[in-house]
Formats: sequence, C-alpha cells, structure tokens
Amino acid sequence: MKSIILKLLHQGYEFIAFSFCCGFVASFFIPIKGFLLFVIAVTFADMATGIRAAKKEGQKINSRGLYRTIEKLVTYWVGIIIFELTKNTFSLQIPITYMVAFLIATVELYSISENIKRITGVELGVLITRFFKK
Repeated sequence: MKSIILKLLHQGYEFIAFSFCCGFVASFFIPIKGFLLFVIAVTFADMATGIRAAKKEGQKINSRGLYRTIEKLVTYWVGIIIFELTKNTFSLQIPITYMVAFLIATVELYSISENIKRITGVELGVLITRFFKK
C-alpha cells in the first residue's frame, strides 16, 4: 500500500486531483448511464421513424425537424441529470429518476407508435391488445 501511495505522489498533485475529479464524476454518471443511453436510442428511433413517415407522406425534410431531435436529446439529458442530482442532494428515497425516465420513454414511445401508424397504417396499440386477447 505504501508503494502505491508513493507512486501516486510521484505523479504529482495535479494527477491526483484529476483522478479524484474523474472518479467523482464517474460515480455520478455510472448509475444513470442506462437512462442516458436509452434516451439516445428512443430519440434517434423517433427521428428515424419520423423521417420515414414524412418521406412516405411526401413532406420535405428540413433542418428544423432534425434540430428538434438534438434539442429533445439535450433537454431529456438535462432533465435526468437534474432529477438525479435532486435525489442525491436531498437523499430522497423516492425513485424520482426512474419516474422521469419513464415519462420521457412514454412520450418518445408514443411518438414512435404514431410514426409507425403513419408509415404502415397500423396502430401498435391495437396489435398489442389483439395479441394478448388470443
């Protein structure tokens, strides 16, 4: 243990401070990485299905629509990070980050479902209820 500490001290205090900061930041983001990655996936899936639906309907694809994807992505990330910070700061026992991520997922999945209906003409909700009625 003594040799490890001596090796770290030889690296310099800047290295130690940088390592400490990286560890602190990683300890915050690692528990919510699944939420952040899921938000990326559903946002880009919504964009892809939206583009496909617009092409099918003969609508023009413009930069404003693509900008909205980035805007949503940043907003969702900020929302998840802020609520995780709130949970950690106030030591809340309520899984508030899960609730926020669930709401974001619901909005995006509903949008994807609408886009699929525009593309195929079939509502996913109807298909799912028919599947479970059998």
